[in-house]
Amino acid sequence: MEFGLITLFGIFFLCAVLDTISPSVLGATAYIMLTQSKRKGQHLLLFLILTQGAYFILGVIFMLGIEPVIDLFQQLKKSIFVDVIFLIAGVTLIYLSFSLPKLTKSKNDNLYARIFRKLGGALRVKVIVMIAFSVFFIEATQAVPYWATLGLITYNQLPILIWLPTIAIYNIVMVLPSLVLLLLYKIKPGKTEIKLEAFKNRLMHSNATLWAIGGAGGIFLHLGLNGIIPH
Repeated sequence: MEFGLITLFGIFFLCAVLDTISPSVLGATAYIMLTQSKRKGQHLLLFLILTQGAYFILGVIFMLGIEPVIDLFQQLKKSIFVDVIFLIAGVTLIYLSFSLPKLTKSKNDNLYARIFRKLGGALRVKVIVMIAFSVFFIEATQAVPYWATLGLITYNQLPILIWLPTIAIYNIVMVLPSLVLLLLYKIKPGKTEIKLEAFKNRLMHSNATLWAIGGAGGIFLHLGLNGIIPH
């Protein structure tokens, strides 16, 4: 069933709003904004550019269907070794999603708490790059609204002059909460820090990322089993 442009853009906007609820992106935003660095604003922008840049490139590759990339995936799909890797990765991620809470020393300690404590109060560009791509790889497997948007664009055969800016705007909407927090920090740094600290504390008692890890593990497990078990 094909939709009109107005209807499609409405669906795309709703999907983008759903994608703004990203605990990993918001958690990284809170962490960066609460560091002692004087360049926290620049650090946050770098993080968002890297994360959403990766999302944007992923969307463009999906839409263009770059032949070398497609050929590579087709060759990998035929390899039993790759299927075994997927299977092992899936089982490992699912195991970690259940075992990580038990491995913490404190019952109130979770994955976010350990990450925040490990990184400390200082921040380097190398750390930001690592955080950005870690967030991308975790969230990309859970970005169902984003994949639904790309699927609708493909199904309705929208021209490049429409889908290219659509994907760009979509990626900006995805990080609007982080950009708003940055703006609020510039206007009222004191009050914003208090709210960010409260959010960070709630996040440290949340298992949202464990769900994401488990979900990613389920996807890898399915891919591995689908390749190994004959149909």
